[in-house]
Amino acid sequence: METPVSLMIILFAFPVGFLVFLIVSLTRKKRYATLLFTQGIEYIKLLRSLLTYVQQHRGLTTGFINGNLGAKPDIEKMAMKIKRVMSELDQAGDWIRGNVKWSSLVDHWTRLGVTYMQGDAEKNFKQHNILIANLLYLIDDVADVHHLSKITGDAMDTDWRYLLSIAEYIGQARALGTGVAAKGECSSVLRIQLNHLRNKIASSIDASWPDSSRAEIQKLLRCIETQLIVDHPTIQPSDYFTLATQCIEHVLNQFDRQIDRLQYYRN
Repeated sequence: METPVSLMIILFAFPVGFLVFLIVSLTRKKRYATLLFTQGIEYIKLLRSLLTYVQQHRGLTTGFINGNLGAKPDIEKMAMKIKRVMSELDQAGDWIRGNVKWSSLVDHWTRLGVTYMQGDAEKNFKQHNILIANLLYLIDDVADVHHLSKITGDAMDTDWRYLLSIAEYIGQARALGTGVAAKGECSSVLRIQLNHLRNKIASSIDASWPDSSRAEIQKLLRCIETQLIVDHPTIQPSDYFTLATQCIEHVLNQFDRQIDRLQYYRN
């Protein structure tokens, strides 16, 4: 008995149609994943810049409150940089514009950007720390939502995120130390805090980093020990701020290399 032509067409067309549907679906899924990843990388790079500027703002304002009045022009320049990057992030995509953490960060910065003028160093430091912690949480969210940790495995994922934590340890030490250098004295509380951060930084140094990076960070650790947590601090606030900033840049250069590797493996 011969199979009707119409039935043969149906039997042939169904698997072909399904195959076409599958190919189109997979292509769309791949295109969407690529778009999501690319958007995530853009967010991460902008948030990295924002993190750097807010950390510097914390250090400069801490020095200013403690007597380094010459830092005022640099504080104003840093505030402008923060405003610019926040504007770029707002324009970067719908996801971040609709993110509650991002809205909260913008609101917090609006208030924090001017409250340092009240002259409360401890409050200024703590509020910056809260803002930066929330910024790091937002970076984690970006990494999770945009699948930035699924290219080369968990080891790399832990690595590049942990680098931001190391940069923050140094950032906090930069702020507290700049304040100590500006004031010319180190209280027992600040000694404990700086010692704690010094130990955190020392235990975070990676043997795989370039010799120049490790040497610069060791120089910072010696500076904290011999020129800050002493009865009479002997380093100028601008010199200490510059040294600590160079150390942060070394760490963030490692971070940038990890992000470049993410892009390389993804492409």
